[in-house]
Amino acid sequence: MTIRKATVLGAGVMGSQIAALLVNAGLKVKLLDIVADDKDRNKVSKKAYEMITDKKRPQLFDLDFASNLSYGNFEDDLKGQDDSDIFIEAVKEELEIKHEVWNKVKGVAKDNALFATNTSGIPIAYIAKVLGEEERRRFFGMHFFNPPRIMKLVEIIPLEDTSEQSVDEAQAFAEDKLGKGVVIANDVPGFVANRVGTQTMNDIMYRAENQGMSITETDALTGRSIGRPSTGTYGLSDLVGLDIAVTVTKGLQQIPEEKEFFHDTKIAEKLVGQGALGRKTKQGFYKKDKKEVLVFDPEQNDYVSQQQPQFEILGQFSKDLEANMDVIFNAQDEAGLFMWETLRNNFHYSALNVPKAASDYIDIDRALVWGFNWKKGPFQLWDLMGFERVKNRMKEELGELPDWIEERTSGFYEAGETIERTAPVASFIDSQIWDREDSNLSVVHSDQLLLKLQSANNIISDGFSSDLIEAIDLLETEDFSSMVIYADGRNFSVGANLYMMKKAHEMKQVDELVGPAIDQLHESFNRLKYTLKPIVTAVQGQALGGGCELVLHSPFVVAASETYMGMVETGVGLLPSGGGLAEMADRILSTTHKHNDKQESMTDILMNIGLAKVSTNAYEAKRYGYLRDTDSILLNSEKRVEVALEKARFEANTNYIPKPKGQYIALGRDFIALIKGQLDAQRLGHFISDYDYEITLKIAEALAGGNLPRNTYVNQRYIQKLERERFLSLLQNEKTHARISHMLETGKPLRN
Repeated sequence: MTIRKATVLGAGVMGSQIAALLVNAGLKVKLLDIVADDKDRNKVSKKAYEMITDKKRPQLFDLDFASNLSYGNFEDDLKGQDDSDIFIEAVKEELEIKHEVWNKVKGVAKDNALFATNTSGIPIAYIAKVLGEEERRRFFGMHFFNPPRIMKLVEIIPLEDTSEQSVDEAQAFAEDKLGKGVVIANDVPGFVANRVGTQTMNDIMYRAENQGMSITETDALTGRSIGRPSTGTYGLSDLVGLDIAVTVTKGLQQIPEEKEFFHDTKIAEKLVGQGALGRKTKQGFYKKDKKEVLVFDPEQNDYVSQQQPQFEILGQFSKDLEANMDVIFNAQDEAGLFMWETLRNNFHYSALNVPKAASDYIDIDRALVWGFNWKKGPFQLWDLMGFERVKNRMKEELGELPDWIEERTSGFYEAGETIERTAPVASFIDSQIWDREDSNLSVVHSDQLLLKLQSANNIISDGFSSDLIEAIDLLETEDFSSMVIYADGRNFSVGANLYMMKKAHEMKQVDELVGPAIDQLHESFNRLKYTLKPIVTAVQGQALGGGCELVLHSPFVVAASETYMGMVETGVGLLPSGGGLAEMADRILSTTHKHNDKQESMTDILMNIGLAKVSTNAYEAKRYGYLRDTDSILLNSEKRVEVALEKARFEANTNYIPKPKGQYIALGRDFIALIKGQLDAQRLGHFISDYDYEITLKIAEALAGGNLPRNTYVNQRYIQKLERERFLSLLQNEKTHARISHMLETGKPLRN
């Protein structure tokens, strides 16, 4: 069944966010809730609708999508026949309320509609008791993690009666349509992620209290060094909500076989009793006081300034998780042993939950990576630390291990194996042409090229620019049909090398060191734009500065919906130098629509670049002009390379026509005069500094094609020349040097 229409039952925080997610995925959605006011029967759901479609902070990628969202109530809108393909219930966590809702739904739903509950605490079997045998075959838990737009994990929890077809349809829907990572969980308390994740948080807090370790010290030991979020344990609990962790813990303590793994933690219970539930109440283990983040001191029963942890082992850690695991395994100091016990206990409890909570250990890893933002799951970390030596030490310290671990003689993962369900990029590769410091070029599907950006932090380096030219030469001269460009990691590319810019300024060799780099960047991006064969760029996460400019010059783009694009150079006192201004000017000036106001459109572009605006999603990137209508957007980021290869193949098979080089009438001095007036007003109103004025005016001059009279024709290469001149001029300015230095030192922009 193709799921196109959905009804979300419950318009609270989770229900409204699930509804927004479904609308963003292209579904028609009804959002229903109770009648709380007879005079305004849709008051509750209407309020949620207004939050979802709020113009300042919309939950939708594009407010035009709002036409696919409607709202109503349980009494008036669950009558007659409902043609929704799926009903997702997210009402209050009270069994009686859930039963009332499902009793209404089963009377109006079509015979093949899927039934899902988003409960996180009530057994799925209890909720299903009001359903008949046939309805139970289509019923399951569908537990989204908060916030559902961002968090990848969705746990699907079938009943014993749930049909395999219903589970398959739900999984395909969540993965392919919503872009989520699915774990099939058993109907046990906490399911998988909350069960295992809460246990390790509880275990850490319990041991920390017993050993007299402070909140700050504990978080320093249980964060990035072991592949977990930088917040550490207590900080993460603040983010999730202390009440949730305590509730899950209390529930599991009622189960005899779980009691030894879940303990009362005094500090957490004390804070919950005081109503300090974490970030949602603005205080929990931590509290932000103006610019300082304070930490709760249980002895003083108050928030105090944080003290920097002094553990020697912290100085031995790096970004290399495998090396960190070795340090921890061999540690003999108190902090190192605390970290070993943290990992050991997590490994042990995770192993006990196969097949109790999940049928496969990979699903345990998926749940923790996708639901708790761990870098590696427990079994992946076990492998990194060394399967055999960890197993032997655990047996010595804990005694008998689960049978399936006792019987296992090798690690959990093969070389190159991942937790992703999508086909890894490596599976497409037939042969490798090169593997260099800044790029990797491979042949896939026998006649396509795959160029991977792999410089440090995926910056657009001189080496990558050179490699890009060479790859395009190979594409155009050899028997290849098309090429895809991509990068691994959370972000596609965050720009250029600021250290090199700073050094060039300090050496007073801006023209000699940076000028040729700009020339090569222009050459490589021009080759990309005017390629004789189709090239598709697959982009995700942040594409900033030079990364954004690479995407702009790509003939076609496949973008993950969570793509954040922008030319942010003004934040460091510069302007785009990779042809970004010329490309944006080209897109506006080459239009021929009579009613297109080119000055207004160019002003919008100028303001976006001048304010270093970054899109909040790929659809907003389209509205900013960074993506085009010919570019594709998908919710499942893991499939971006696969889809890009398919798109490149399609373009190659349908008479791809290279982009022709054109010329157009520049806006010239008329546009510059207009912008000067606007900037003068902003400067007089103290909205921008004198140097902001200078930078933005240089951007305007480049976009305008320079100080030219009306009806003067220019081309893209000419505007790139203007970019280059102004970029080099700004880089030689001491105020720009100050901005670059401040950004490198603090990670924040300086407005001087």
